[in-house]
Amino acid sequence: MSDGVKILSVEFASVEVTERTTWTFAQFLDEAGSKAVAEVTSGGHTATAVKLLPEMLGVLQGRELQTDTEVQTRLALSDDDLQKNMAMATAVSALRTAVTDLLAQKEGLAISEFLGGTARESVPLYANVNRHLLTRERTPQDFANAALLAVENGFTTVKCAPFDEVTPPSTTDDILDVAGPGIRRVAAIREAVGPDVTVLVDCHGRFELHTAALVAEELARSDIGWFEEPVEPATDAEALAVIANKIGVTVAGGEHGYGRQWFDDLIDRGAVSVVMPDIKFCGGVAEGHRIGRSALAAKGQVSLHGPAGPISLLHGGHVTAALAKGMPLEHAVDEASWRHEVLSPAELVKDGMLWIPPGPGLGATLDDSVVDRRGRRWQP
Repeated sequence: MSDGVKILSVEFASVEVTERTTWTFAQFLDEAGSKAVAEVTSGGHTATAVKLLPEMLGVLQGRELQTDTEVQTRLALSDDDLQKNMAMATAVSALRTAVTDLLAQKEGLAISEFLGGTARESVPLYANVNRHLLTRERTPQDFANAALLAVENGFTTVKCAPFDEVTPPSTTDDILDVAGPGIRRVAAIREAVGPDVTVLVDCHGRFELHTAALVAEELARSDIGWFEEPVEPATDAEALAVIANKIGVTVAGGEHGYGRQWFDDLIDRGAVSVVMPDIKFCGGVAEGHRIGRSALAAKGQVSLHGPAGPISLLHGGHVTAALAKGMPLEHAVDEASWRHEVLSPAELVKDGMLWIPPGPGLGATLDDSVVDRRGRRWQP
């Protein structure tokens, strides 16, 4: 019997979530009739990623793949090529995830077990309240209410992205005034949830070398758990390392990174102490696991990024389950009350935990009837 898998075709599905969010998925079929699904939601890059996938399958021509890394090798793409092209990184990551899933199914193992971990019923999540707030008012009280709702639903860690008003360039003289509304949003969350809940802050790269430390000092008054990407690691890792060395707050980041070596370099520079690979972009589930293991070996930490749909959350759950010391992974709470319906069996998030369905591979598939009702399916 062959040790590898041959992917023969791909079809797509999408679900409209809000006016700001659409989840897009790719379903791959192998020669044995098995299916693997990956999420390819990547903002403005999604349409290009969808276009690239059939072209990439054409290059692969149904060849047997024994490891996920062979996808990239056969496509003759370097990590640097993929780091510079988000659409291409998304497409390659989906293919690599599908290969890992299909190989796991072939061996009758859950993805987490295939990656070398033990079977776990659940993994911890943290609540990203920002997706919920994108289509609502964003006053400090709105942030506080969203965080409090997450805590009431069992989450002990919440994350916000509060700095709507900040757009570089800024000066040291005006940055605290410009960032003031965001600082007040974080303070309102801390006051609402009390001292025992961890509050994480995502900056979305809105600061600069000369302004980030000033903002971090103000946020420290709210006892934040981490300061995520005050500058963009993909374009300014050197500045991020200087910031991380200067402030007394944990720095996290890496959501747009591709490949283990890129994340290793962030750790080695001292730019972050928590790496945040996103399964949709980093090279897929197996590469996400390699990134996490490498960070842990270097005395760093790993927390999977992924404020998207239930497929990518479950993939991140498998990687977290396979990492003995993985931190809680990201979950976009309260964006859509029906999101659990998209999976079969239905997604189960309870008391701040993601429950991993038993079974080989991912353990779940898209519910086509729900996709048809809320979105669409199509073939290339």
